[in-house]
Amino acid sequence: MKIGAFCLLVLTTAAAFPQDGSLQIDPQLLAHINTTPAIDNHTHVEKVTGPGEKDTEFDALPCPENEPALTPAMARSDIPELFSAWHALYGYNFRDFSPQHLAELAASKQQVRQREGDNFPAWALDQFRTSIMFANRINMGRGLTAPRFRWVPYDDALMYPLNNDGLKAENPDRRFFFGREETILKSYIQQSGLSAVPDTLDGYLKQVVTPTLERQKHAGAVAIKFEMAYLRSLEVRRVDEAAAARAYESLHSRSLTGADTPAYQELQDYILAYLAGEAGRLGLALHFHTGFGCGSYFKLAGANPLLLEELLDNPELRKTTFVLIHGGWPWSGEMATLLTKPNVYTDTSEQSWLLPAATFAPVLRLLLEFAPEKVMFGTDLYGADEPIGAEGGNPGVSVGWEDVGWIAGRRVRNALAMALSGMVRDGEVTPARAREIASLVLNGNASKLYGLIP
Repeated sequence: MKIGAFCLLVLTTAAAFPQDGSLQIDPQLLAHINTTPAIDNHTHVEKVTGPGEKDTEFDALPCPENEPALTPAMARSDIPELFSAWHALYGYNFRDFSPQHLAELAASKQQVRQREGDNFPAWALDQFRTSIMFANRINMGRGLTAPRFRWVPYDDALMYPLNNDGLKAENPDRRFFFGREETILKSYIQQSGLSAVPDTLDGYLKQVVTPTLERQKHAGAVAIKFEMAYLRSLEVRRVDEAAAARAYESLHSRSLTGADTPAYQELQDYILAYLAGEAGRLGLALHFHTGFGCGSYFKLAGANPLLLEELLDNPELRKTTFVLIHGGWPWSGEMATLLTKPNVYTDTSEQSWLLPAATFAPVLRLLLEFAPEKVMFGTDLYGADEPIGAEGGNPGVSVGWEDVGWIAGRRVRNALAMALSGMVRDGEVTPARAREIASLVLNGNASKLYGLIP
């Protein structure tokens, strides 16, 4: 973004919110927040693609389309914030979705992508002042190179090495999700030099699980991601090795029935604890989806971050870092208390896309009042598949990941300014401490946790 336009954004944003006390923003604090580069802890950034090519690796479990749930209003493709994003990124000078104007925007988007080529992802980061972005992807791709982009691969598939037909039968979403996980596990097994799952649990852990984590670490991964809440409850119990080995041996060579579900879940719990221990040994953080999720069959009650408490309290996993992404919303209070544990962190991702800044600000303030050293900037940006204005022969315009990233990032910065301004006004922190906390959230906490240089 050009400096002049960015400074104008700083001034106009401060004036855009009603000065009613609860939303009043300190303009100097906002200026500090808007000019501080961020480390984005959680995204689904897309690689650069060629003509006719589609990126299918930006999420292990993309939202199912056969029975879609209602999209929350603030995350839809008709929000006015899109006009601001398009203006900042592409010089869009209109505040409408007319076919003529969208055609001009589509041409501008294409021109920028052609001009930037493989540098487009880095160009986008520069526009919304992000220095480093974590890419939750099955594999990295064109344009997503270190040091600006850091890999966070998906490892849920390693938890489900046996027959998953019973789990697939629960609902259409899980049938789709487990099909994806089985494909990923098959690739991990092949990369480990095997053609099938080993006969014993010890063989599976040592020949597939550990080598997979080591390959990911060697390829530059900084963390591993679990979308477990889409597949089962987050509730995890401690299981001893002997019981897990017996379950593996008795279940691995046959089709499973409903009666086998408890034993299979115990096996999953043991494998997850093993994964967490190996990740700690390798210096990989564990990222868990917590809170609200997409899909009409998503079981929200099973996504409460408190369900992970037994795993978090395992004394054998104190060298493992757990990042409970999305702030656990709507369980923000529960998340705040979990942050007092020595190896637990969270971020602002997803909430900043679901909630406008004024609604997110008190949520963020609660987290900051408990543990400001444990909260990290995140957007959960992604690209929308369905184009806007695609009717009457008009191709329309797709909402790109860069558009979502610009909007979500601005919401986080504005909410952060509101929350900290309120804390200063109420005598909870000094102005200097507010600026310090802002820097911690934007990049300091992530920099320290992952050993990065913004």
